[in-house]
Amino acid sequence: MRKGKGLKNIVVSCMLLLVAFFCAHIGVQAGERGDRADSFRYGIHAQAEESVGLLSTGAWQRVGDAYYNGSGQRINGAYARGIDVSSNNGPVDWQAVKADGVDFAIIRCGYGMNQPDQDDARWLENVTGCEAAGIPYGVYIYSYADSVGRAVSEAEHVLRLISGRNLSYPVYFDMEDSSIYASTTAEQRGEIASAFCQRIEAAGYEAAIYSSAYSFTNDLPEETFDQWGRWVAHYSAKCGYKGTYEMWQATNQGQVAGISGPVDINFLISDQSFIKPTVKAAAAGKKTVKVSWKPKKKGMTCEISYAKSKRGKYKTLTKNAKKGSVKIKKLKSGKKYYFRIRLSRQINGVTVYSKNSKIVSVRVR
Repeated sequence: MRKGKGLKNIVVSCMLLLVAFFCAHIGVQAGERGDRADSFRYGIHAQAEESVGLLSTGAWQRVGDAYYNGSGQRINGAYARGIDVSSNNGPVDWQAVKADGVDFAIIRCGYGMNQPDQDDARWLENVTGCEAAGIPYGVYIYSYADSVGRAVSEAEHVLRLISGRNLSYPVYFDMEDSSIYASTTAEQRGEIASAFCQRIEAAGYEAAIYSSAYSFTNDLPEETFDQWGRWVAHYSAKCGYKGTYEMWQATNQGQVAGISGPVDINFLISDQSFIKPTVKAAAAGKKTVKVSWKPKKKGMTCEISYAKSKRGKYKTLTKNAKKGSVKIKKLKSGKKYYFRIRLSRQINGVTVYSKNSKIVSVRVR
């Protein structure tokens, strides 16, 4: 009897294991059929981001030669404003979107692996409307990939849908779903992203990664992800991510003509904004100082400012120096002056600034 009971217990245990495996397998597949992909709101670290909406007139729009955030502050480095949409945004009047000054769009083509039932329900409607309005666009796919095999299938999903299309922006791999971070290591995430991006690039398209500022900082290894552009989600007056990135998703509370309800607003950010130039200042004759700087690149101009104390009020001497150095004349002999610079460049009619240089000092002869 004991042996019989022991054998029976073993059989029951095996059956339970098989049922558990079957249920787990079905659960994973079921996750592929659930459209939880509604931009950053459903990301694992959504609760860590501050939601900033329309706090001032002109919020998240271009005014003059600059773009402004929800608090009315200039967004450093921003030179174009766009939106990202999916079926969750409902029908879009793309002509009205264009007329409202939207420079570009990122359209969701689908979510998960290469299954037609996982195509975005409004993909074709959105991409044809966007093209008809003449708005340049890229695409994104909301990822559930927890393995290299799934990542490749997701890449094939995108390629099936964009075949014959003329993209102006990258294919973005949206790595925000909580299941990815719960079931993979940082090394595995790097392998997953590499598999997706390499397949997209092999087909002749540019690939990039979307995630939150938190995840780019804590969960996605820089040595892997530095090879692709970053689209960073951080809902705040300023992007809190400290690394380099090409696009910032600033709010999910934007208002754009042609879209009923709030929409995600994104800004293209120039690499100019990450440059911290170096500056030198030296006496160059009586009452004259020579200020020189690096980098010096075509299209860049230099704004030179000075003060009579390091923490004093800085006065702008020139805004458009181009040659890499300039002589400042008619200064007071024997006085010590403090100099700093920042570089600027015109992109799409917007003046984009670098960071300020360190402050240097020189005593005038």
